[in-house]
Amino acid sequence: MDILEAYKFCPLCGSSSFYKKGDNKLVCQNCGYKLYQNPKIGAVAIIEDEQGHILAVRRAKNPAKGTWHLPGGFAEINETIEAAVEREVREELNIEVKAQEYLFCIPNSYIYKGIECYPLDFFIKCKIINMQDIQVDKAENTEYAFFEPTKINIEEFGLSSIKEGLRRYLSLVR
Repeated sequence: MDILEAYKFCPLCGSSSFYKKGDNKLVCQNCGYKLYQNPKIGAVAIIEDEQGHILAVRRAKNPAKGTWHLPGGFAEINETIEAAVEREVREELNIEVKAQEYLFCIPNSYIYKGIECYPLDFFIKCKIINMQDIQVDKAENTEYAFFEPTKINIEEFGLSSIKEGLRRYLSLVR
């Protein structure tokens, strides 16, 4: 379902005269309020250990439950993409990383609880600062592993933006 179809009333005035205009917005006929469907900002960490192996996690929930994934998540309000990727890695794996380099951005789409989502995933290369107490947050992931770049099977990764991001990154480092 398109998320715009889920809105039945204007969030400003409460009118039921809230209609879809174009592909990405709703307009209230009563007060003129416009609600746009914009992408959520995703922060994706590419983390290598000292041997150049890439850190991945196995997803514990949908979308793409059971597949490999790169650590990361959504930026919060008033948070930079660098702070978001560092926070998400800390929350998911209990390790400290430092965002070093913006690599590229890839649009994504998937269904989450019946609603179409359109994240815009920013891939950030991160340096490990401390991983002494590494452990997965079981609510997010079931395990982690370091993969040698030449042995990564991209098809084992579930989300299309992550697959494309790995392809791009691996073409840069091979």
